[in-house]
Parts: sequence; structure tokens; C-alpha cells
Amino acid sequence: MLRKGMTLICLGGLLASLGSTLARAQVPMASFLCDHGDGAQVCVAYDNGEVKKVTNLNAKILSLSWSPDGHYIVYSANPRGGELFDLRIIDLTDPANPKDADLTGKDIGIKLNEPQFAPQGDPRILVYAQGLPKGASWDVGFLTLEKGMKPGNLVNITNAEGEGVNKDQKGSWSPDGTKIVFESNRDLIDNKSQFDIFISNADGRGAGNQQVNLTNHIAPDEWARFSPDGMQIVFQSKRDGNSEIYVMDTEGKNLIRLTNHEKTDRRAEWSSTNVIAFETQRDGNWELYRMDPDGNNKINLTNHPKGDNGAIWSLKGSRILFESKRDGKREVYAMDANGGNVRNLSNNPDGNDTQPRWNPQFELRSVEPRQKRFTTLGAVKRSALSKD
Repeated sequence: MLRKGMTLICLGGLLASLGSTLARAQVPMASFLCDHGDGAQVCVAYDNGEVKKVTNLNAKILSLSWSPDGHYIVYSANPRGGELFDLRIIDLTDPANPKDADLTGKDIGIKLNEPQFAPQGDPRILVYAQGLPKGASWDVGFLTLEKGMKPGNLVNITNAEGEGVNKDQKGSWSPDGTKIVFESNRDLIDNKSQFDIFISNADGRGAGNQQVNLTNHIAPDEWARFSPDGMQIVFQSKRDGNSEIYVMDTEGKNLIRLTNHEKTDRRAEWSSTNVIAFETQRDGNWELYRMDPDGNNKINLTNHPKGDNGAIWSLKGSRILFESKRDGKREVYAMDANGGNVRNLSNNPDGNDTQPRWNPQFELRSVEPRQKRFTTLGAVKRSALSKD
């Protein structure tokens, strides 16, 4: 009886473990915009190679963002037609039965774009929109969320007190969700309009306070991102003739130029492991590089004759999502942080797949090893450059 009982206990434990493993295996790996002949829809990819379409809208769909808990995807779409873009939300609490629903509808704002869930589980979504309260033009603000993912209030950050009389755009959260950086062309220099990098408080009732122009340069400064500790900001600028990548502290001081090349360097993205990925044309077409935060140790991660764009770091900084035309159409790929294990995630010859986004919970809840249904592209030649 003791052996039988032990056998049953062991078998029960094995089944429980297997059930837990299977449950974790169903966590979506990433989302992206997919086109299978019906226009752009939202798809999710799993680590076993499966791709599942989770929307079926007759509408233009734009940007995507995951909630920090990995249960929801928010995106922008215009099912009402024209420029009336609303926010919609996909409930993936049960990944086998995704539920797509309207979040804002006709009663909350118009032209709501570029949604980004706040970090740290903060129930807010950053938006870029016309029609925000106190709006003068295009502004950056946030939508508060009530219990059950119900929409709350729209708050205008960049025109909180009439500061943003021109265009404010491309907002990005600080790691703790208390500040944002954004681009604005509100300040004229030599009677010319150009985009500068601004920082603003974004926390609760203080949202919109202490907006500061960090760059204030006659050349355009764009695409700002916080470092993982929130103490620095990386951005691109044409102040030295062409697009290069720079870093500064959050007061706009201690400016350092990280790249120095005659070809375009742009769209830097900072990983949680303190590595910077960026796009460059220095090798004749668009490639993805990585470098240290001081600009050293530049490495070509992709090195392919077809263009590679849009690096997106995973939560732990161990992998990168990107777009490439290397298999004909534009598709979504994943690779390790060093450029290895390149895999085609979307495998869709019928249309273009774009805007990949990691599920922030994937690396925490997924299982390994990866299965074999992905397209493996083999070893990728890489080159390490000690300097530009």
C-alpha cells in the first residue's frame, strides 16, 4: 500500500507539473499587426510556432501595447471610419479565448493613437491625440482605467496649462511611470519650428507640471527613451549634419554623442540590461546594431542584404523582436541579444507583418526549450566595431 500510495502521489505530481507546463506554454510570446488579405489585424505568436489572429475588424489598425501583467493588448483603430480613431482592448486572461472589445468608443475623445500601458501595473494608458481636454493641437496625455479595465478620465499632460500650443508627440514613460519624455515643436529658434525633447511630470494630479525643454536646438531632436534606471535619456538628432544618437541626463546636461558616422543612425532603444540597440544604414542598407551606453562595442546584429528595422527588447533584455523583408514580404523575427537564433515568427507570405511587441510576461512564464516549428535562418555573420 505504501508503494501504491507513493506511486499515486508521484503520478499526481507529474500530472500537476505537466499541466502547469502546458499552461505556461500557452502564454503568448508576442503580438504584431498581421495581414492575411483582410487588412492589418492583431495577431499573437506562441513559442511553438503557432500564430493566432485575435481581431476581425473592418478598420485601420495602428499601434499596440501590452499591459504589464500580459493579460491585455490595447490598440488604436477606426471602426467608425475616417480619422475617428478609438482605443480597443483585447482580453487575453484566457489565451485560448481572446475577447476584443471597444474601450473608449464615441464618447471618449477622438483620434486616440499610440497607446502605451504605464509600467509597474499603473492603471493608465499614454495616448497621443487630438481632442484631449484643454487640447490646442496634437497633445500627449493619458487615459485612466477603472476596475475591470473600464475607461476613466482623459488627462492632457503636454497642454495642462496651455504650454503645448503646437504639436506634441511621441511620448514615452519613465521606468517608474512618474514622468514622460516627448517631442514638441512649440519653441521657435531663429523663427524656425523644429522638434525638441521635453520632459514632464506625469504622476497623478501633478501631470503636466514642470515641463522642460531639454535640448533646445535648431536641429530636430527626436525619439527619446529613458535608461532603465530613469537617470538618462537617449535620443536622435541632426545637429551634426545627419541623424546621430546622443545621450543626456534628465536635466538635459552631460550630453554625449554615441555615434559618429556619415550614414543615418536612429531609433535607439534601451534594454533593461543597459544595452542600446539602434537602426543604421552604415553598411549600405538598414541593419540593427547594439552598443554599450557609452557608445563603445558596436556590433552588427543582423548583417543581411535585406533591410532590418524596429528593434524591440524583451523584458529581461535577452531577446529582440524586429521587422525584415529577408523572406520577401515584411515579417516579424526574433533573435537573441547577441544576434543569434534568428527566427521568423510570422511566416506569412501573403502580406506584411509589422509592429511586433513582446508580451512582458513571456520570459517569466514561458517554457524552454523552443520547439522546431519556427523558421531557423542559420548562423548570422556579425561584425564588431570598436569605433565608428
